[in-house]
Amino acid sequence: MKVSGILYGVGIGPGDPELLTLKAVAILKKADVIAVPKSKEEADSRALSIVEKMVDCKGKEILELILPMTKEKEILAKARKEVAALISEKLKQGKVVACITLGDPLFYSTFSYLIPLVMNALPEVTVKIIPGVSSINAASSAALLPLAEADEKIAVIPSTYEQEGLKEIIRGFDTVVLMKVNRVMDKVLTVLEELALKGKATFVSRAGWPEEMVIRDLDSLKGKELDYFSMVIVKK
Repeated sequence: MKVSGILYGVGIGPGDPELLTLKAVAILKKADVIAVPKSKEEADSRALSIVEKMVDCKGKEILELILPMTKEKEILAKARKEVAALISEKLKQGKVVACITLGDPLFYSTFSYLIPLVMNALPEVTVKIIPGVSSINAASSAALLPLAEADEKIAVIPSTYEQEGLKEIIRGFDTVVLMKVNRVMDKVLTVLEELALKGKATFVSRAGWPEEMVIRDLDSLKGKELDYFSMVIVKK
């Protein structure tokens, strides 16, 4: 069936409202529906609060997409299917839907999982991506660390790899960005210690937010409860 609605995946940047691109603001202004992925645990959406600082959302439909924070594949698949159906319904009504996401829509983002589900349901639908400033760019800026220069190699990986896997990757690249370090920081510290790279590592939390932190003494983080939006940049 021909669908007149348009789905936009809109990257809203790492947290600073002023890092929304002009294109993102323009699309959000023209959208009929702003789709907001959030977990059941969240009372409010951080992403929506960022958008509201730059775009008047009065009169727009806010569509909450409940996606639980879990690694259970069946639960995630069911939730994604349900929210994709909600989006598809709005598109069938001819509405312009902007699904907002922190950072970039195609970089460790929930939105990337929704694209094929919506396109399978509505093969003729138009889907467009509005790229956003990613958290790794914000973190490197906060830490004043170039991610790559000349012919250097860079890797961006989740820190949930087992220790030997982490070591192998860190050995093979000039810069390694370790995402999702909040629950495995002690393991990361052990790996960096064994590779004699602790002095080359910088911890960044909530880059681009008012609560932004940059810490170069990683030993001070041992045993600490860390924020979900945290990473470590290893720059040799």
